[in-house]
Amino acid sequence: MPSKTNILFFLQTFRTGGSERVVVDLCRRLDRGRFNCFAAALIDGDLRETLKGMGVPTLLPRIRSARQDALSVMRGVSDFIGANAIRVVNAHHFTPFFYGFYGARRHGCRIFYTAHSRREVDVMGGSWRVLGGVLIRLSDGAIGISHDVSEAVRRQFRLPEAKVLTLTNAVDHSRFTVDIDVRAKRRELGIGEKDRVIGCVGNLRWDKNYPNLIRAFRMLGERVSGVRLLIAGEGKRKKDLERLIGEMGLEGRVLLLGAREDVPEIMKVMDVYCLSSFREGLPLSLLEAMSARLPVVGTDVPGIRDVIVDGNTGLLVPSDDPRKLSEALFKVLTDGGLARGISERGFRYVLREHGSERWVAEYETLFSLNGHAGVSADKGVRAGRMPFTV
Repeated sequence: MPSKTNILFFLQTFRTGGSERVVVDLCRRLDRGRFNCFAAALIDGDLRETLKGMGVPTLLPRIRSARQDALSVMRGVSDFIGANAIRVVNAHHFTPFFYGFYGARRHGCRIFYTAHSRREVDVMGGSWRVLGGVLIRLSDGAIGISHDVSEAVRRQFRLPEAKVLTLTNAVDHSRFTVDIDVRAKRRELGIGEKDRVIGCVGNLRWDKNYPNLIRAFRMLGERVSGVRLLIAGEGKRKKDLERLIGEMGLEGRVLLLGAREDVPEIMKVMDVYCLSSFREGLPLSLLEAMSARLPVVGTDVPGIRDVIVDGNTGLLVPSDDPRKLSEALFKVLTDGGLARGISERGFRYVLREHGSERWVAEYETLFSLNGHAGVSADKGVRAGRMPFTV
């Protein structure tokens, strides 16, 4: 019987975010008869305990200072790769790819870089773009989570088509069919039985533009009573958001829930899901909200508009325009027919285009290829169905 393939997923953080949920879903769904999963990250978070509970061994390299410790982090990751007979490294975001490259090549295992947004490659300076292009050419390929992200990777790093593969994000729909006591969940979260709830899930980062959502929520409160805003996630912008909430007098109405393991249950208490980002890759949380049959509102930016067709699978508004965002939220909350139509069409879209079974099978095919495999991406082939070339 052939031996299992040991895979190391290397993240920036063990916090809860889109790329982190991708890794958790892969660890949960990959065929345990064929693969063993391991995980590493540069920053600690609650997700490490979740992975440990799933039986996934983890690594958290110690980083004392960027300059002095870079080589020691590379050595630590390399030692972990060697000690656990890792055969494939899948690094999510460029920094883990950079730190993991040495160990992967030292031990003769394959390495793939997964990019989750245009921004992570667009913001790179010239020297990093040159270095990144060299490292990716010497690796087994780059993966974009959408065609838009894949094109950004190709352009920024000047890569040949065969080096970049598109594997669109997917949702495990079974997670969002949970049956819970909604009244009890509302009480747990401090939400009234008749309150209407706007929700969002994601890291508290600048590009999520939560201030835009909070300002839109305050405007909405001038027209609709009994509305609450839930934001689930953790990150370095928390204190800034708490300050803004206080300045606007929204304490108790805007709830920062922190990192949560019960996102499917929390979505059961929401009436509308809103993503007000400046930019996205292919937002997993938006797909999850659609899978939970929530009507969705988002900003008209790359990534979000790849998922939302305005007036069909959701509502789109201009980026960083709280008044327009407030108006869209008002429409969904006050027009039941509009909300039901959007949620039903969004649900059908996710089932059709972002099913996890096909997505997992494609990752299993990629990770199972023997030797040093390149990837080939044909623009005429739909995302997630790209052919592999060995």
